[in-house]
Amino acid sequence: MLPEPQKCSVPFRVIVVGTERVPRQSITIGMQCSNQLYLGLGGLSVAISLARRGHQVVVLESTVELLAIGAGVALPPLTRRWFESEGVLDLDDPTCVSLDGTEIARWDTDDLVVRTTANPVGKLNAIHHGDLQLALLSRAQQLENIEIRFGARAVDINIEDNVVLVATGDRVVGDLIIAADGVKSTIKHKICPPEACQAESTGEAAYRLTIPRQLLENDDDLLSLVQCSWSHRWDGPGSHVVVYPVRNHQLLNVVLIHPDDGEGKESWTTVTEKHHVVTAFRAWNSRIHKLIDLAPAEVPNFRLFLYPPSPVWTKGSTILLGDACHAMLPYLGQGVAQAVEDTIAITTVLSIIENKAQLPLATRAYELSRKERVDRIQAASYQARQHLHLKDEKAQKARDMQRMAAAESQQNSDVVKMQHAYWIWDAAEAARNALSDLMPTADANGHQ
Repeated sequence: MLPEPQKCSVPFRVIVVGTERVPRQSITIGMQCSNQLYLGLGGLSVAISLARRGHQVVVLESTVELLAIGAGVALPPLTRRWFESEGVLDLDDPTCVSLDGTEIARWDTDDLVVRTTANPVGKLNAIHHGDLQLALLSRAQQLENIEIRFGARAVDINIEDNVVLVATGDRVVGDLIIAADGVKSTIKHKICPPEACQAESTGEAAYRLTIPRQLLENDDDLLSLVQCSWSHRWDGPGSHVVVYPVRNHQLLNVVLIHPDDGEGKESWTTVTEKHHVVTAFRAWNSRIHKLIDLAPAEVPNFRLFLYPPSPVWTKGSTILLGDACHAMLPYLGQGVAQAVEDTIAITTVLSIIENKAQLPLATRAYELSRKERVDRIQAASYQARQHLHLKDEKAQKARDMQRMAAAESQQNSDVVKMQHAYWIWDAAEAARNALSDLMPTADANGHQ
């Protein structure tokens, strides 16, 4: 039986603003088409964590029709353990594949460069976005003190009165408002200056698809990719490809990062005709060609945008969480992990304070414990693309030689080393320390 966490001293009514609605055109991702579910990961995660500790939580979700969309997402070892500790994932849950490491091969010849193994902290895990959504929703629906309101699109917020205005005209009041409404956050501009809400194109985009195992079974070269518990990566000039199994090895997640013209707006709905994918990777090895051959006629194409670090995370009793605050580029696989760390931090400080007057201290400690780390990871994620996308052939060979030398000494290098560097972090301890530092400077009512 799952152990119960310690209850909070002061229960709050918390309003979680979930993900912005996804237009219907975007429900087909690669080979998967469903009409079951689309919900935000960060919003449901924080709702579950707070509810289990005694808070009353209302989740406002834009979605009316439940949509199951998405592709693979990465869970570092501590992130997976957190989902298990909250009863979201079962121990050894087959939907979540533990990866033994990464095989890196030459982009043009498919010759193996190096195999990097998991570090002592644990293994990277891969799960389908839709499977994690379903697990989160199922867990949230088990908790009586979580109310999920579908079709409740937040259109405005009154920070002074702690009120969220919903498109239906309803006004939802709480003690604390958590904006977990994603990169297109409705609330962020109420907290941050305009320049912090403007995205800049990276000049890159990602073709994404998932391929069912049965389509791979006639080709041993491709079948091995979904059968084994390894991710595979090919780093080429201005591009890279990564594949790994999800859903108990029944789906192969495929991501092809490529140069982008930079035109157009950030969108979930962008698709491109298959022949553009073929052209972009024409010079690559035959295994990449065979994967692309299995793609649908139209392939989702996600433009990658860079957001500046949020200068502030809180205002009044409203806080930002997850992508609404610190959207991550995909190069280090830290998007879900950082939303979970946000969740751990805010849950920790709300469990410590002893009266409602100390809520401003809790939200301030939340920001202080998280901002420097997240800013550093955002910068590192952008830097990682330089290692992956070297255009000069001599530079590529020198990088690969460094990778092989590191492997011979049983070490990891460049991007893998950067990934592992961010796996060890105690978000709860950091939050406790930040709150402790603030407490001595506050009066009995929590004012500084």
